[in-house]
Amino acid sequence: MRVAIVGAGPGGLACALELERRGIYPDIFERSSQVGHPIPRVEVLLQLFEHPLRNQLRYLVENHALEFQPLSPLRRVVMYTSSRTAKVRGNLGFLVERGQSKEAIEVQLSRKLRSRIKFDLEADYRALAGEYDFVVVAEGNHLAARDLHVLETSYNAWIKGAIVLGRFAPDSSSIYFNTDYAGHGFACLSPFNRNRAALLLIVPEVERSRVNELWNRFMEMENIKYEISHIFELYQSTGLTTRRQVDNILLTGTSGGLTDSFLGLGLFAALVSGALAGRAIAEGLNYERMTMSLSNQARCMTVFRRAFNTLDNGDIDRLVSAITLPGIKQVIYNTNLNIIGMLCPLLEKRFKKQHPSLQYPSPRK
Repeated sequence: MRVAIVGAGPGGLACALELERRGIYPDIFERSSQVGHPIPRVEVLLQLFEHPLRNQLRYLVENHALEFQPLSPLRRVVMYTSSRTAKVRGNLGFLVERGQSKEAIEVQLSRKLRSRIKFDLEADYRALAGEYDFVVVAEGNHLAARDLHVLETSYNAWIKGAIVLGRFAPDSSSIYFNTDYAGHGFACLSPFNRNRAALLLIVPEVERSRVNELWNRFMEMENIKYEISHIFELYQSTGLTTRRQVDNILLTGTSGGLTDSFLGLGLFAALVSGALAGRAIAEGLNYERMTMSLSNQARCMTVFRRAFNTLDNGDIDRLVSAITLPGIKQVIYNTNLNIIGMLCPLLEKRFKKQHPSLQYPSPRK
């Protein structure tokens, strides 16, 4: 069986490793000159969004033989709003490095690979589909979904970020909500180690010409004085899809509409969908059915995103205050209840009544 994988990110590598475990060695095409994005960053595997799973890393090892070392367990999250600071402690997830260093998840996974990656190649998945039995698209964007006419909704954001130097708690991450500089996005600070961290401002649906202005406002309003060693801008595009397989083309991760549109978290879904794509190909299984829970989770987070888009700073202050009250905080962050799944239909119903002009995607059964 001949399989092509477009993209050597986490999803593409997870798919390749799953295929190799079953004796299939794919051709992997990567547009860059090496594995990993040239801009390093820290991504959060947030346990709250994966309940009732108790541990994402253990799940990946036990179900997909995907093993890698995170930077650190996530033990504390500090939330800043326009008028308050709230802290949450517990087993909240993991901090994972992305990029080209030896600690980056892409590099860790690529070291386990036996198949050869063809670098510096802008592969055409449509052309490959005529040459291979299956093509897996793991490009980290929704361009293929749009071309295949399965893109349902689209969410775009500009990210301005910096690698900053200072003193950081390696098991802690900070998140900032303030519509004055982030709109209905957010900023976050996540450490690589005790001396180095990634500082990001993510602003949805904004013109690039305004990004510097909003970044400067963020730095001033939050009184951020860290030494900056590197600064960058990225464009992020996510969206939902109506399907994740078209003929012999399988879409994974962001390409398959599986990235969370609320906080932009997509690593876990990319890894799982990539592995499931490999399993579906090797065993002749139904990839659409196998990824239905991931798709429903992405749809649920769209409800949170659209509900959050209706809030002003006062609303956000009250929301953060409510979810960090002692009893509520314990239930949300330190139990295994699927709070997100429980709240999703309630939020959808409430905000449909209050904002009937908002169109919510219905979960696929």
